[in-house]
Amino acid sequence: MTTSQDLFTKDHKHIWHPYTQSKILPTEYLVKEAKGEYLFVENSQGKELKIIDGISSWWVNIHGHSNHYIQNKIIEQLQKHQQVIFAGGISHETAIQLIDKLLPMLPKADITCNAADTTILDKAFFSDNGSTSVEVALKMAVQYFHNNGQTQKNKFIAFKDSYHGDTVGTMSVADRSVFNQAFRSMMFEVDLVDSPAGLSKESLARVTIPENISREAFKEISEDYILRQIEKLLRYAPDQYAGVIIEPLVQGSAGMKFHRAQFLQKLRKLCKNNNLLLIADEVFTGFGRTGADFACKNATIVPDIICLSKALTGGFLPMGLTITSQEIYSAFHDDSRLKTFFHGHSYTGNSLACAAALASIELYQKENRLEDVRFINSKMKQYLIDSKLESLEHIEEVRVMGAIAAIEFDIADTGYLSELGPYLYQEFLKRQILLRPLGNVLYFLPPYTMTLAALDYTLQSIVEVSSNLKIRVKA
Repeated sequence: MTTSQDLFTKDHKHIWHPYTQSKILPTEYLVKEAKGEYLFVENSQGKELKIIDGISSWWVNIHGHSNHYIQNKIIEQLQKHQQVIFAGGISHETAIQLIDKLLPMLPKADITCNAADTTILDKAFFSDNGSTSVEVALKMAVQYFHNNGQTQKNKFIAFKDSYHGDTVGTMSVADRSVFNQAFRSMMFEVDLVDSPAGLSKESLARVTIPENISREAFKEISEDYILRQIEKLLRYAPDQYAGVIIEPLVQGSAGMKFHRAQFLQKLRKLCKNNNLLLIADEVFTGFGRTGADFACKNATIVPDIICLSKALTGGFLPMGLTITSQEIYSAFHDDSRLKTFFHGHSYTGNSLACAAALASIELYQKENRLEDVRFINSKMKQYLIDSKLESLEHIEEVRVMGAIAAIEFDIADTGYLSELGPYLYQEFLKRQILLRPLGNVLYFLPPYTMTLAALDYTLQSIVEVSSNLKIRVKA
């Protein structure tokens, strides 16, 4: 029999884990079973532990682990077919049912235009993860203009602090950071403007700002300044840009940085007025995380292209979707094979992943997950906002939106490689909670089905650890 120690040895010898410096943090836990919000693990000393999954296993698991409804639907599909080619005139019922179920959930109302001009998202392209769903969107945008004879429209505008994935295209439209510094020579040129999460007063040195200005008023000034940056780019090169890409409402990997719905509305209007496609990367924010089905619904806008993954299959199987309009699709739908969208992979429209996604959406609606999100949000505010945690000297800001909570610590050592991150990670593991800080930002992203006992315990632990932290405050 293979022992746990054998498994640890083989893992250390042969497995290369993502986003992990194994020389510093070798594998410490083997997951034996996962149910609800718990991971049942064995550590490297042979001790069995029950750990709360406070990050929904990299933001994908919204219904809790090992949900029987989704499991059974995958088994049903497995008895029919598990994978069939999805090209050359071949389709299958589960993929069609999935899109039929999903399309009515997508954003439909757009406050920035009249009903006749509102984009209708009704054409779906399948891929296999978040990065590829965004990569597809970028290629789709460029080829849309190419097929319409506007071959010069092939550049993108993106935002500082953004992250869209780890393929070359998605790295290119993200901020230049530690994530992609080794690959700069491979990345194509993109124009980056300031983060929609806002600027410091120092960054707006040339703008007259009244003293004692409110936070909301300052955000509006900051947003308008960023939009003017985009307008300036368009004045200098009005016919070069295919689109703008944004993580709507929350820049996730940047440290759960929030921006206002008003900014998205202004950006949507600017794109529409300048023949730019707006790409909404809702890989993270989709399926209730911000308090609405999609972040764009929170802002009452409809993008030209929306990218989905992560919670799409409820944390069971990999899948990505890129959904756009009939207008964009029409540029590809032609008698000429040269206008075909030449993109795909072997597992496009995978039958089992489609079954998982369809079951996840059915469960999301049937069990009213948005009500679960509202409850989690109220508990987060109770523990983290009402407790005045932000008033502590070493805490810069406490942010809560939907089922997202983030605490930003006011230290000199900021960014993803901050030493505070690994320290906090270990502090919470001592309490049998899995939280994975983004540098100096601690975030909590629970599955929507987390029990009240686990929710209270985790939030209380966050308050205790954050309050008692001994760190040097930024000068």
